[in-house]
Amino acid sequence: MRVSDQMLFQSMMVHMQRQTESLLHIQEQVASGKRINRPSDDPIGQPLVLNYGKTLATTEQYLRNIDRSEAYLTSNESTLQDVGDQLQRAHELALQLANDSYSSTDRANAANEVQEIFNQLIAMGNRSVEGRYIFAGNQTRTLPFLEQGRYLGTAVTLPVTVTAAVNDQLTLSLDGVSSTLTLPAGSYATGTALAGMVQTAINADPTFQAAGASATVTFDTDHLVITSNSEGGTSAAVPTAGTALADLGLATGTNQPSGTYMGDSGEISFLIGPNTPVIMNLPGDRLFKGVGVTGGVDLFSAVGGLQAALETNDTAGIQAALTSISAAQEQVIGERALLGARLNRMDATKTVLEDFKLSITRFKSDLENIDLTQAISDFSLQQVALEATRATAARLIQNSLLDFLR
Repeated sequence: MRVSDQMLFQSMMVHMQRQTESLLHIQEQVASGKRINRPSDDPIGQPLVLNYGKTLATTEQYLRNIDRSEAYLTSNESTLQDVGDQLQRAHELALQLANDSYSSTDRANAANEVQEIFNQLIAMGNRSVEGRYIFAGNQTRTLPFLEQGRYLGTAVTLPVTVTAAVNDQLTLSLDGVSSTLTLPAGSYATGTALAGMVQTAINADPTFQAAGASATVTFDTDHLVITSNSEGGTSAAVPTAGTALADLGLATGTNQPSGTYMGDSGEISFLIGPNTPVIMNLPGDRLFKGVGVTGGVDLFSAVGGLQAALETNDTAGIQAALTSISAAQEQVIGERALLGARLNRMDATKTVLEDFKLSITRFKSDLENIDLTQAISDFSLQQVALEATRATAARLIQNSLLDFLR
């Protein structure tokens, strides 16, 4: 068979083209560090790589969920430790001052400390993580517990006219102190004017002034809101009687003493595995109010009851508060055990997921990545082969453009 120069030239060009493509392919692998850069590189291996990548992404999301849940649960657990410490101190005071050897002055002084304990419990119930309240259930943007007692009236029709000896009497219990107010006669056309009049009457009352009690009155949309200016277990503002109740919308309103829960019972959960949710929060009504707990105790009522009993020198009340506080301590211990179990579960799951992630990463790497040392060696060999082919072509085909490229 006669081999023409053209056939020889075409054969050489085909070989050089293939070697160049092979060299570029190896160069791409070295640059990317991957053996598979497109489906055509390995039609069988590419789907496996994609599946491994999807599995890794899912596993990493589970691990992120665990990290976030742990942040919330750790904050919950830390708060429960602090709550337990405060209840322990309240228990010590109740046990000590239930003794008849203590005077009313001693108990009044202790009541001040109990009030601070109550305030600390409120602050703990209102703790937040990442700007979200951890004890508010699903209402994470809502302050869970009221710091000051208040009373929400019902809708009133403006203007409100107060007439002497007709509808000018209002009996109010403010922070445990009761007094009957005589409201100034007049017509109040706006909610602001009406609220200002009631607030002035409350804060000017001699009985409340003597007790150091005061209130802030506002008009919210269509109703009055009376808020105690004090904090602690006795903070409350409750209209109880008087001829002005109905006209002021205070006859059938809502009493919200200090410690009233404003969140809900919702539980927030994250997936830490396929169909494996974990609850990351503890609703405040469960921990602090005993909702959903067998024999549940309202922590605020227990501590507030102790404060009130100490202020009134009520030995029987102190004994009753001691029993309630003991039950509250048991309630907190039970909730800490629940949180501890959740944290242990997440720690164990995290260890398993991290090991699984390492295995999948290794499988994916073995299938997808190159042996860099071998790839560089192959690149060098292919480069030498291409140069050899070019040199051979230059010798075999003298009468070609290659003569002019030397």
